[in-house]
Amino acid sequence: MPLSIALLHHPVLNRIGEEITSTVDHFDVMDGSRLTLTYGVQRFFVVNQVPAQQALVERLIRHGTAGDGREARGEFARTLWAPDLATAVELETRALGRRPSLVATTAASSADAVGFVTLRERLRHGEPMLVLFGKAWGLSASALGSADVRLAPIEAGTGFNHLSVRSAMAIIVDRLLG
Repeated sequence: MPLSIALLHHPVLNRIGEEITSTVDHFDVMDGSRLTLTYGVQRFFVVNQVPAQQALVERLIRHGTAGDGREARGEFARTLWAPDLATAVELETRALGRRPSLVATTAASSADAVGFVTLRERLRHGEPMLVLFGKAWGLSASALGSADVRLAPIEAGTGFNHLSVRSAMAIIVDRLLG
């Protein structure tokens, strides 16, 4: 199924709702990369505009795909860095030959949110998707607004759903592809 994921570090929100750029956490890169291989996700984009953060991501990718690292850490084979969402979409469009539907994730409920079953069916029918995840306190309004679809939040019946991004990525990918 044509599914890719993007972990946005900009534009995201801080705890008081301001738009910020968050830092790259190497555990997010490692776990997202492993998730990508485990579920057959096409590509994992790490989106961050800060040059020093780019260097970190590229160093992780290089370590995991060159020389001895390739055998020991092949999980980075599908991981790519992009400076912004537009570049990630452009790279994904080029790889697919057509633009994917952009699917925003958020812990907030929305009347226009689409459920997991509906998106899973769309994937099974061949619709390519790029699922957007936000670091810090989630995707900003501008990032949410750039999406074609807003995914319904993860619900487990407890009323609490503000998960770490790594947990959210794993649960959402499992619900869509598992």
